[in-house]
Amino acid sequence: MPDPAPPATPPPAPERTAAPERTAAPERTAIEQAVLHGLEAERRALPTQADLERRTRELRYREAVDQRWLRLGVGAIVFLLSGAWLAADVVLTLAAGWGELAGRPFRLDSSVLVAFLTTSTATVIGLFLVFLRWLYPQGRALPDAPPPTPDP
Repeated sequence: MPDPAPPATPPPAPERTAAPERTAAPERTAIEQAVLHGLEAERRALPTQADLERRTRELRYREAVDQRWLRLGVGAIVFLLSGAWLAADVVLTLAAGWGELAGRPFRLDSSVLVAFLTTSTATVIGLFLVFLRWLYPQGRALPDAPPPTPDP
């Protein structure tokens, strides 16, 4: 079978516009280059087991320091609150005994005074107990590393 003859008229050429011609490889923007560079750096910088253990130790140390400062602050607040509460107990007891408070007559029934002193003392003791149990926990501490497996 003979080859068909080529068409008599050539196909129309694409129209050229004023837009600049594109190169074979498109240029990347600065943002794209930064993203690609960051991704490549992340792929190259995968953490090793030693890096992970070092970071874990750093985080545990930082947590211990933060917890120490938190306990110190909460301890100061509990101490000040308890001191103020006990000072109020003393002031009300003395005021009830002398019969005046800040230059005005002050009178409390003895059952009210006993109930106030009993509940405030129990509250202060309970507050200290809660704080001390938080400061010095009785439970098991979390181990730093898993226990070694025995050799068979």
